[in-house]
Amino acid sequence: MCYHTEQRETPVTVVVSETSQAVAAASPTGNNVIARLQQLDSSLAWMIHQFLVHAIDIKGGNLIKKLVTKQVLSSYQRQDIKKLKKVDDKVNSLVMMLSAKSAAEFNSFLATLGKTGQQSVADVVREALRRVGQTGHNPLHWLERRKPSYFNLIHCL
Repeated sequence: MCYHTEQRETPVTVVVSETSQAVAAASPTGNNVIARLQQLDSSLAWMIHQFLVHAIDIKGGNLIKKLVTKQVLSSYQRQDIKKLKKVDDKVNSLVMMLSAKSAAEFNSFLATLGKTGQQSVADVVREALRRVGQTGHNPLHWLERRKPSYFNLIHCL
């Protein structure tokens, strides 16, 4: 992810709320700031989604079983994942289920990754969130809000 900074003559105040909605004040370019922050949210969610789908070892360390034990996933969700044949489908299903989880549940998921020998995966996600000031949030919520168009994109690829 790249960042570009610009020097401006007009000061811009940006406040990012817990739901990642932006409010820009004292600037004629306020709408541009809002659009850029929303694009950052979507880019971050997509990047983390792609990273998790490619990096998670769903079989290693009984990840799904431990997520059910920690109540991050329900037993019904576990069964839904187990029904899938391909490992890639299982991982993608898990990540999409995580998009509907709270920030606390997402953080519990990251902690569980560490307990299943996947600490480096959790560390990469935490560092990405720290660098963009999104710690304490579930970055995948953006995918949950955009599910229909996201699934259309997957089917088009």
